Amino acid sequence: MPGATKRRSARSETTRRNVREDIYAAALDSFERHGVRRTLMEDVARAAGVSRPTIYYYFPDKDALVLEVVVRQVREIHRRIREKIRVEDGVEAMIEASLATSALSNENQSLQLLTQPDTAGLTARLAESDIVMGLQRELWYPMLEAARDRGELRTDRHFDDIIRWITFLEFSMITSGEVFGFSAERDCRDALTAYLVPALRP
Repeated sequence: MPGATKRRSARSETTRRNVREDIYAAALDSFERHGVRRTLMEDVARAAGVSRPTIYYYFPDKDALVLEVVVRQVREIHRRIREKIRVEDGVEAMIEASLATSALSNENQSLQLLTQPDTAGLTARLAESDIVMGLQRELWYPMLEAARDRGELRTDRHFDDIIRWITFLEFSMITSGEVFGFSAERDCRDALTAYLVPALRP
């Protein structure tokens, strides 16, 4: 019967969603216990209480599992950034967004795990994935468009090129900022104002 089929389908979907959440939580726990690089899919399966085939049903490999963590944390950080900035402020909004990204990432335990020296290369590579770039476009395009409309933005570079460059700067501040003396917000703001803003100007 159609009604019964729909109910079974809904229950099945709920089960799948719960298992995925269990795997995600187990992955975070395993990353914290063993480090991202040393965590095995077997560790995640054991922590989640599921079989290895079940893990691979949702995540084909560990990179896909790490990407899930990256995507979820980026979404949350972007949500909080949108609460703080005024898109229409153009380049100034971009400075504030970059500072907020660095600050919120440094506060985020999951992202701290993903930016350790033995994992930073993988995380940087995943940051170039289609899904993460899509999230970056959602955040940055409105600010870039506002800056362009205000005459504050150079026109000889594609938005995606500017986003990749800003992402590189943010990743550098998150992973190596303290080493190079950019751990304090005032130092980061001074550097972004001195070097990022002129680079973006027409």
